[in-house]
Amino acid sequence: IEDYLEIGMSLDVATDKALIQIGDAKVIGHDLNKAHKSNSDWLLLIITTCLISLGFLTTAFLQLNNFNDSYYINYISKILVALGISIILSLFILKLDYRNFKKYSLTLYIISISLILLTLIFSPSVNGARNWLILGGLSINTLAITPILLIISIAGIFDNYNWTNKISLFKGLIFVFIPVILFMSISSLSTVLIYLIATFTIMHISGFKLKYLISISGVLISLLLFIIFNVSYRIERFFIFLNPSKDIAGAGWIYNQLNTLRNSAGLLGADSPINSSVLPDANKEFALTSIIYSFGWIVGIIVIALVLSFIVRIAFISMNTKNTYGKLLVSGLCSLFAIQFILNILFNFSLFPILGINMPFISYGGSQLVINMLSISIINNVYKFRNISSTLSN
Repeated sequence: IEDYLEIGMSLDVATDKALIQIGDAKVIGHDLNKAHKSNSDWLLLIITTCLISLGFLTTAFLQLNNFNDSYYINYISKILVALGISIILSLFILKLDYRNFKKYSLTLYIISISLILLTLIFSPSVNGARNWLILGGLSINTLAITPILLIISIAGIFDNYNWTNKISLFKGLIFVFIPVILFMSISSLSTVLIYLIATFTIMHISGFKLKYLISISGVLISLLLFIIFNVSYRIERFFIFLNPSKDIAGAGWIYNQLNTLRNSAGLLGADSPINSSVLPDANKEFALTSIIYSFGWIVGIIVIALVLSFIVRIAFISMNTKNTYGKLLVSGLCSLFAIQFILNILFNFSLFPILGINMPFISYGGSQLVINMLSISIINNVYKFRNISSTLSN
């Protein structure tokens, strides 16, 4: 502008010519994006790939050694289909800016609630629980995908939320506890536990006072204990993991099987394969025990180390994300993954009552694999934009 002013141009003309000389804003933006291209978190992706590979190998080993058992037929092909879908959807999400997801938070919440209601109304009860929504030839594990969908939606709803306003506080608690009531109606206590821990994490980071969270947690724990201890046989079943021999033919049988399989596994694994009669759901909630028995304690320790690394890495991303929505999103997903991993490891070592919780990425489950992979894609997307603190501009 100064150069143009020196040769006699007016300020307006000099400014216009200087702006033209700078260049087109879109071209400059495109070139700057290429120069400062954001990178994926390859460490998290490598850890996730290792976990998925271990789950795939475990299922393949079980299918290979139980080829006459209808329980394991076509498991590998189903996993490959789910993995292919996961990769395609994940690549699509990686191309997007996660901050765009926030405006769809309420819509996603309504979709999640609708899925639970459809499952509650139309799905048959299996052992008192309704996990699957069957739509024609499509089966959706509602209890596997809705907690993650709800956490993603609640992170957007509670970003910059006004917890000090009484009306807003009341609305926020309604948002939180509607899914709790529905999950209880489906008879899934484990899903309630996972969902609440992740949701409470988001609430605390978004500004909800810790003392109120502790009070609410105390009420919920008291209610849970009342439900468990109100009937004598529930007390025995809840604490049978401490002494499985008291009911070796009943509730203690599965704990005894877990203890026997772990104790008989060497550093490199046992000689005989596992079948569904020895350990039911060997590639689902008891996948860790199956890995230790089949491949040995060395591989089992590697799995636990990978799990810890996975949780720590996501927590690191959360702490280093400047955008509040991204921080809430990653923190909620981190809590959700962490509680699933921790509880699954504990009951595989007979240190906690069995709650039917799968180990993410390692336990087989098509719907669960897809939604878990999408969650990692979202976390990776947040990592790419972690240094941007402002909201998305038009």
